[in-house]
Amino acid sequence: MLRIAYYWAEQTQFSMNSKTQSILIGGLVAAVTGTIVQVASYFSGASDPTNPQQIMGMIFGLIGCMVMLTSGLVAVWHYTTENELTLTGGEGVGIGSLAGIVYAVVGLALAWLLILLNILPSPQETMDMIRESGAFDAPGAEQGMVFAEMMVTWGGPAMAIVGGILMGLIGGAIGAALFKHGKEEIGIEGE
Repeated sequence: MLRIAYYWAEQTQFSMNSKTQSILIGGLVAAVTGTIVQVASYFSGASDPTNPQQIMGMIFGLIGCMVMLTSGLVAVWHYTTENELTLTGGEGVGIGSLAGIVYAVVGLALAWLLILLNILPSPQETMDMIRESGAFDAPGAEQGMVFAEMMVTWGGPAMAIVGGILMGLIGGAIGAALFKHGKEEIGIEGE
């Protein structure tokens, strides 16, 4: 997948600077990979809110977090490799957070496309599954229902954007520490 995105970026006739290109590649690779993980989670039953075996849901959640990290890692790797340079941690954080935004926006668009194609359940279908499970029948469950509705509707996308930014910037910082090319200046100016 990275090879396809890299080839597309090399073949485009658009004139975009390499930083923008790296941010787009990192975000797009992570978004497509994250969407594949989301679909696999749904079809395996791990994301079913009525599933009593929550361990698979946790495993897919951890995989999703690792995919979010890759947005920043791939963006920084691509930028440092193409330009043969070493980034500071702050530069890596900046590139990673922007790649995380691209990841979140494209990932949400792909998820909504899959909902429109009836591949993934809509927010209303998800809430209906939770209601049918009897999860809200217990006394005092109204608060849980309000929270679940919030997460299924606007809370999930908001968390995807915030999570994409945070995990992208962490991935960017890790990438800046890992991918070093060219000369690195060490020391204090004036010595």
